Amino acid sequence: MKEKLKKIPPKYIVAGVLLIVMLLLLIKHRSIFYNSRQDNYNDMSGEEENIAAEDAVVSQYFTISGNMQNIALLMTNDSGEDVTIQAMLRDAETDEVLSAVKCNVPKSTGAEEVVSMELTLDGVEGTRSVYLTLEEETRASEVYYCALAGDYEQTLLVNEEATAARLRMSVVYGGGLNKTFFILFALGMAVVIGIFVMPVKWAKPENMVLILVSVMGISMAVINPAFQECDGPSHFYRSMDVSYGNILGSFANLTHEDGVIYVPENVQEIAYRKLTPNGSEGTGYLEYLQTHKFSKNKIKMTYYDSVTSVVYWPQGLGIFLGRTFNFSIYGVILMGRIFNLLAYMGLAYAAVRFMPFYKNLMAMFAVMPLSIYQASSLSQDAVLNGVGFLFVALCCYYAFDEKVKLNWKKTLVLGLLLLTMFLSKYVYACLGLLVFLIPKDKFNSRKDYWKSFIIALLPFAILGGYVMLRVSSGISGLQAGAGGGVDTMTQMQYLKAYPIAAVKVIISTLIVNLNDYLQQLNMLGSMNYPLTLLAVIGPCFLLGVGLLDGQEVRGRIKIRHRIIMLLAFIITFAAIMMGLYIGDGIANPVGSSVINGIQGRYFILMLILPFLALGSDRVKQDIRYFTVKCSGIMGIMLLYAVFMLVNTCY
Repeated sequence: MKEKLKKIPPKYIVAGVLLIVMLLLLIKHRSIFYNSRQDNYNDMSGEEENIAAEDAVVSQYFTISGNMQNIALLMTNDSGEDVTIQAMLRDAETDEVLSAVKCNVPKSTGAEEVVSMELTLDGVEGTRSVYLTLEEETRASEVYYCALAGDYEQTLLVNEEATAARLRMSVVYGGGLNKTFFILFALGMAVVIGIFVMPVKWAKPENMVLILVSVMGISMAVINPAFQECDGPSHFYRSMDVSYGNILGSFANLTHEDGVIYVPENVQEIAYRKLTPNGSEGTGYLEYLQTHKFSKNKIKMTYYDSVTSVVYWPQGLGIFLGRTFNFSIYGVILMGRIFNLLAYMGLAYAAVRFMPFYKNLMAMFAVMPLSIYQASSLSQDAVLNGVGFLFVALCCYYAFDEKVKLNWKKTLVLGLLLLTMFLSKYVYACLGLLVFLIPKDKFNSRKDYWKSFIIALLPFAILGGYVMLRVSSGISGLQAGAGGGVDTMTQMQYLKAYPIAAVKVIISTLIVNLNDYLQQLNMLGSMNYPLTLLAVIGPCFLLGVGLLDGQEVRGRIKIRHRIIMLLAFIITFAAIMMGLYIGDGIANPVGSSVINGIQGRYFILMLILPFLALGSDRVKQDIRYFTVKCSGIMGIMLLYAVFMLVNTCY
């Protein structure tokens, strides 16, 4: 028997152990795949109010209408220690204790936290009047129940005295198995297991991109509730305008005048909502969107922001097809997401395919949870990141692949990619410095070199200059608020008057916020769904892959190349920060000492540059099946991300 076991290839043993562990975890947490609905008592219809928990017994009366799963309650804990709350659910008529639980309220430094109380109740037919009693077991000050004060029935008692408020909470009811979510998660498990046992000839980084982006991306597109990506409504409106034929913004609006966009007549029926994590609001919202359709009539809606259409072409096509086939609102949005995902998948595949070295690292950046999450939404980041990856990869391919000879057609591709990034967010034009990696001897002659780059940069110069003229009036500097003697300055005027301030504010921002940027690389949605375990594991894993993936460099990256790469990263990084500092006068009043509003996702497409500039092939690694192992580990992280999406939204 032992001899037979020794003959089993290690990869099958790893896959078997992984399968067993995943199945055990799936069984343990199977409840997340059950549908749930909720009664939401946190509709913000009143004024926010805090009720001190110390020396108070709070009783909230309400009615349930089914088998109760749990109650999600908002609380704050600024006591500096974890606090235990005793919760009891009682029948309002008989005073019988129906369910009881002790729950922990973690210290939150004053921030609102969701406290989930597993007060399960089965066998409920019709409706039943109950009340929830809350009392501190650990006596501590600065602990509060979050409530809404308004014109409500007097259903909340504090020390048996009635108040005109109610607790901010959600009552969550259980339901049947969500087969779609379960099948998608099971398919993701099968793919991750399959990666570890696939034939070596298939285990190429670009193939891993196809596998992980398609399977995990479709899962996220289906599971993620609508409009939960950062700036979700804006991306939806812009995509919808493109779907009605406005495909050349921001060069010109073909279908209407400036300052408006086309949207369906009943666009307000989407009832845009930013979901509360762990509030189980996703099911009801999903059902609502699945039972409503967009009107066939279109109207003009005021929209003064510029619309860069090229990065919304895939979403626009998907939305157009969804409306053409008369899908529900959910179906239309899903079509837009799927087409966006397909565009990203093609661009990311090509980027890894052309990258001459650090292929595994490029692939891992392309399939990290945040990258796929953005790609499976309506966000412009899908096209922007995909184009950015491909631009970096082609610059390296043209510069370092000895077999490549260049002409104007190939450099024109670089120019169009750079133009696309510029049209999406102007500051990414700074990555154009990477074209200086390409030596002149890649062309037939010096004349051919200059001719090729003039042809490549001509569309960028003409179209980019035209766009800048169109939008220059909107580039900033909102006026500062009162005080300080700078209230009549714009941010740009302030920086001209104090040039050293730009350097100081960037340094101070990095000191204060660098940790936040790293955490945001593992935070999905509109800063709502933190992937807690990956906040440290993810960056460490990517760093490890980067250190070990330089085997194919072999001295090809010279000092001159490293300087160019590092400059491109630093200048683009600084441009992103200063662009927001200058352009967003609300988040960044004139003279602010720290730049607010920066998010980690802004840097995804350029994160590989420091590794290229500072990495070395002297770090040797002889890990067998390195690509498979990297991809399998990232697949596990992606499964965790999908799990968290289901858990926090449904």
